[in-house]
Amino acid sequence: MLPQLSNGQLIDLNGRWKFAIGDQNAWSKKDFDDSNWETIRVPSQWEERGFHGYDGFAWYRTSFDGQYLKNSEKLFINLGYIDDTDEVYLNGDLIGFSGSMPPNFKTAYNSERIYVIPKYLINYNGPNTLAVRVFDVTHGGGIVDGDVGIYELVSGSPN
Repeated sequence: MLPQLSNGQLIDLNGRWKFAIGDQNAWSKKDFDDSNWETIRVPSQWEERGFHGYDGFAWYRTSFDGQYLKNSEKLFINLGYIDDTDEVYLNGDLIGFSGSMPPNFKTAYNSERIYVIPKYLINYNGPNTLAVRVFDVTHGGGIVDGDVGIYELVSGSPN
C-alpha cells in the first residue's frame, strides 16, 4: 500500500543532480567532493542526457536542507522509477535498495522506489547528502520517471 501524503512533497528533488559513470564506494559518503562531476536532470534516462548507449554502474548525488523538515515527521523518499537496480544512501548510510547488483543481478526497473528515512540519519540543522548507486543492463538507464522528493508519511506503509 502506498503512503498517503499530507500537503504533497516537503522537499522537491526533481532537477539538477551531480552524476558520474563508474562505481566507487567512496561516492556514497556525505563529504565526498563531487564538484567535478557532470550535472544531469532527474528524472530522465541518462541516454537522453549525453550518455547514449551507456550500460553499467553510475552514481547520482544531491543535497537538501534538513531545516525544512520537522523532527516529529515520519519521512520517506520517493525516487520514482529507476532502471534497473539501485542502492540509496543518506549521509553515507544505506537506507534502501531495489533489485540486486551484479554478480547476482536482478532487475527492479518496474518498481517505484519508496524508502523510509530513519530520523537519526537526518541533519535537521543543515545540509544532507543523498547518493544513489544505479546499475543498468540495457536500454534507458537511471532515475527515469516519477515525482522525486521527500514526503511525510501520514498512514500506511511505503512499499
